[in-house]
Amino acid sequence: MKDYPDLSEETLVRMEDMSWFTSAQIFDDLLIVSQQETACFVWKTSEGLVVFDGIWPDAAVYDAIIQAIEAAGWDPDTLCKFVITHGHTDHTGCGKWLVDGHKVTTYLSRVDDAFWRDNPIKPDRPDTWKDFDIDCYVGEGDTIYCGDKAIQVISTPGHTPGCLSFFFPVHDRGKAHMAAILGGSTPPWTDPAGKEVQRQSIDHFVAAAREWGADVLLSTHTAFDKGLERIAYSQARLSYMPNIYVLNREDFENFCDVYKRIIL
Repeated sequence: MKDYPDLSEETLVRMEDMSWFTSAQIFDDLLIVSQQETACFVWKTSEGLVVFDGIWPDAAVYDAIIQAIEAAGWDPDTLCKFVITHGHTDHTGCGKWLVDGHKVTTYLSRVDDAFWRDNPIKPDRPDTWKDFDIDCYVGEGDTIYCGDKAIQVISTPGHTPGCLSFFFPVHDRGKAHMAAILGGSTPPWTDPAGKEVQRQSIDHFVAAAREWGADVLLSTHTAFDKGLERIAYSQARLSYMPNIYVLNREDFENFCDVYKRIIL
């Protein structure tokens, strides 16, 4: 059994393929929407719907999110916030459509807003550039209030200089859980100092997870958590079956170790 996921040039190619999507309601108040390699999440609060990350700058992504919301019986007109882990194009994603269509409030770190402008991943591809403004800069220790719920923000640099991670409550058949999204899955490959920063950020994330009692670890890249298989399980889940996203502390921290194993 391998201890880390396969990441290859084919992975990068699949990240730009917007021909296929899948989705599932994985908690009472949380949806996952994914293409082959990259996922985002839609969270239901009393203020409205919050989208975490945006997959890719393509109208097909926005359409897939709207379809998943409608399939869950939720109202896409209540979309109110777009919360972004970091400034890479596969996370700023379809923000333009969310902003233009729903006037969502956008959140990102100030550092990564500047980082994106100065270091676009594909400088020769204007179609991948972030084409919307950030309304609220957030960082370590901030709280994003969303009606009856809140997002706790921590800083986890390494993958990008201003990468963020989030903790927020979810419910499974009425039972409360604490979900966590680690913002940066991989280190900056050519930067030894950045790799060490990434290791420290993972440790910071694990410490915060202990503090907040996190028992749900969500990944925006399906290679890290058998994401497509977990979505398929959730689609077919019956009432007596456990929620595949809920982990005990040992498994949560073992999962976090996967992110360390790829830091070579």
